[in-house]
Amino acid sequence: MNSNSKISLGIIGLGHWGLNILRNFANHPRIDIRYVCDPSDKAIARSSHLLPEKCLCVKETSQVIDDPDVDAVAIVTPTSTHFGLTKAALTAGKHVYCEKPLTIDPDECRILCNLANEQDRKLMVGFTFLFNSGIGKVKELIDAGHLGDIYYLTSVRTHLGLIRDDVSSVWDLAPHDVSIMNYLLGTKPEMVSAVGAAPLNSGNADIGFINLFYPGGIIGQIHVSWLNSSKERLLKIIGSKSRVEFDDLNLLEPVRFFQKGIGFAEQIQSDFGGFKYQLRDGDIISPKIEQHEPLVRMTDAFVRLILDNEETLANAQLAYDITRVLSAAHASMRENGMPKRVSPAS
Repeated sequence: MNSNSKISLGIIGLGHWGLNILRNFANHPRIDIRYVCDPSDKAIARSSHLLPEKCLCVKETSQVIDDPDVDAVAIVTPTSTHFGLTKAALTAGKHVYCEKPLTIDPDECRILCNLANEQDRKLMVGFTFLFNSGIGKVKELIDAGHLGDIYYLTSVRTHLGLIRDDVSSVWDLAPHDVSIMNYLLGTKPEMVSAVGAAPLNSGNADIGFINLFYPGGIIGQIHVSWLNSSKERLLKIIGSKSRVEFDDLNLLEPVRFFQKGIGFAEQIQSDFGGFKYQLRDGDIISPKIEQHEPLVRMTDAFVRLILDNEETLANAQLAYDITRVLSAAHASMRENGMPKRVSPAS
């Protein structure tokens, strides 16, 4: 394809999130939506106002995947279906956008990564927060050295409802936080410790507390829950010079930069010990953030990945890394928080 081409796209899955994906692809000038697919008549009816005139509404995924005129497929379905649908689409020669997590099995992730390479197809996964302007600003502050040495990161992602029946809250919610932390630190955790609880008796953890151990002694802590009536999407990064907070629900000040920190000063008296703490107090800054809908950026990144061969952060390798991390987290949960090493990439 060249930069003037359009992508013929099929979208599989028209649930709550699928409608958002449909809306953004439908508004993209370089996308031609050929199919939408969902087994529910009600779901298809809900999407009717978003559909282009010549779009076909079907119920069988094979009608989308087997059509040689379809260039790419967007998969916005329950996690348990991701592997089979993505494998079928890649095998049929389609580029694929798939919602996170790509799969909950590292071996399946590796298979899909290898298959995309073998087929010379693009595979992108929906790590939406990598396209968030606020997260981009936090990355700028860290890379510019304004936080000094990073000590730890902590995140809370809670709400009431939207409970999945095929995966835990950890698989449903924590991929966002792991993707953010990996991106901000530019590295991956080596070990994981996690605990969870399932008060709904569904067999899946409704609540999770996850500790990630990164190189250099940096700790990432994640709390997820879909049972908490207090909806929070809050990330804090604490460094030696300052700290920064990202609050996705604060539309006026999503990023706040606190020029306060604790570091080490040189010894000034021989009987004071090897070092003394140095405390600093400073301003609280709310940097200007250009507001962009992350989904607009994410869908555009998928288009540019295919048509312009522009790489994306939300690639299959990241999905593989995150699946290995959360697989280790679940192994730790089964042993009441016993630390587990993240399996090496193979």
